[in-house]
Amino acid sequence: MSQASVQKQGTLQERGHRIFDTVRKFAHGAQEIEISLVASTGEYLRFGNNELGQSQYVKGRTLSVRVSSGKKQARTTTSRLDESFIQKTVEKAVAELKTAPEDPDYLPMLGHQKYRSVNRYHNRTVEESAETKAGYVAHAIELARNNKLLASGVLGTNMDEGLMLNTAGLESYYRGTGGNFSLTMDADNGNQTGFALSTFADISELDPKKLSETALERAKLNKSQTEVSPGKYDVVVDPYAWSEMLFFFIVSASAGFTPDFGTRQYKEGRSYLSGRLGEKILGDNVSLEDDVMHPLQTGPTFDGEGYPKSKLTLVENGVLRALASSRISANRYPDAHPTGHELPLPNPLGETPVNLVFHGKGPTRTTEELVGELDKGLLLTRLWYIREVDSRTKTLTGMTRDGTFLVENGEVKRPVRNLRFNQSLLELFSNVEKFTEPVRNTTSGGPSMLQPGILAKDFNFSSVSPF
Repeated sequence: MSQASVQKQGTLQERGHRIFDTVRKFAHGAQEIEISLVASTGEYLRFGNNELGQSQYVKGRTLSVRVSSGKKQARTTTSRLDESFIQKTVEKAVAELKTAPEDPDYLPMLGHQKYRSVNRYHNRTVEESAETKAGYVAHAIELARNNKLLASGVLGTNMDEGLMLNTAGLESYYRGTGGNFSLTMDADNGNQTGFALSTFADISELDPKKLSETALERAKLNKSQTEVSPGKYDVVVDPYAWSEMLFFFIVSASAGFTPDFGTRQYKEGRSYLSGRLGEKILGDNVSLEDDVMHPLQTGPTFDGEGYPKSKLTLVENGVLRALASSRISANRYPDAHPTGHELPLPNPLGETPVNLVFHGKGPTRTTEELVGELDKGLLLTRLWYIREVDSRTKTLTGMTRDGTFLVENGEVKRPVRNLRFNQSLLELFSNVEKFTEPVRNTTSGGPSMLQPGILAKDFNFSSVSPF
């Protein structure tokens, strides 16, 4: 079954209104009722050892019900949308409501809102034939075979929809498409690899030939690696190399992956940024925005309670300027105002930006141009196994993989063995000299980030990796 054929079975909005009527029928004792109905479909071609291994179609729908009475609220979820399961889900929420403690931050549910319109749904992504996508994979496999390499990876497309309704008159809806093509080529059982990645909203943005050639070139270069001593190196980081690393810039793993750029976290001292508004935290040439309307961004223009999102300049020329906020924070703190960055309620974590745009000052370069401007250092094409060491300094540890290259006088000279690093993100973004254009990249279950590649000084490598 294709993603397109699923849509013809009835719109999510139509079904959502029917479900809302059912929920209201069983929500006896609740003063306010909210439902959130989320649907996703995806098609994935997985391949390895130069063979297509799996063609996968996935479909999921989740109903979340929030009920309130006075200052009490409760939320329950189900993935079964038959009336009997909806009834059990609602009755469970009502039962939990009776025993729930009062929430001093509870505010009445939002009424009707106006949202800025975005078009993030692309027919071609949904309707592209399996044969065409298999052809993209076949080209990568053929290129690998012709060069005595093994190709592996995944080409996936997805469509996501979400509808929120409540008894105060709120109705918010979002539909969008996306996908990615990740490819690794290998010539020596994992010891000579090259990696490339492309993410897209419209599959017409994908250039599978260029992607395959990038992975091939890096695999061919990554042969007969030599060892370099640990220490500080100037580096060029490819823009697709490090979304997992940048994720830690806005969350603290040591505190349960709590967000750091929210007003509540800041005021309560739970963020590494607490007390630092107006201070310089990064280099003069670095800015960070939360901008849901950026043409490369993904996701809805409203937050987890349906409030419209605002554009925020979080860091401007290295200085911390603003924080994400919500109605709860605006009710708590006189100097706060809602910005549309609440998570689904009840939410003990606080607010978080989810449409991040990292960018630098001045003209941008390509990754190849950055390499050409590096006198001596390393080119990093992929970073992985990232863990947080110190949440206050945002020091992370991890390893390079799939192509780490020594650069001298602007030219790639030879591959080197993988290295482990211990590096503060705050120090790194104080040492960035040049940037590429930001590219779209997403982390599973995380924010949508537009991230650049960089040329930076003094990246700290602590040891040679055994892998």
